[in-house]
Amino acid sequence: MTTRSTTPHLPGLVDAPTINLDTLTDRQHAGTSCPWCAGTASPQYPVGGLRACECCAAMYGVQPVEADR
Repeated sequence: MTTRSTTPHLPGLVDAPTINLDTLTDRQHAGTSCPWCAGTASPQYPVGGLRACECCAAMYGVQPVEADR
């Protein structure tokens, strides 16, 4: 069985656990829940096609994106 992961393709993450796309919930796939802790995700912290929560973003070094003005 092949496991797809987004982590190896994301430079700059620090000690971030591998994200196994096959085990994520619908909310995590939709970007409304964090792929690591399932907390409320923020659109400010994209992780591949997913979104991280503020806590995990800070812990793993996910850089925020600028909000559209």
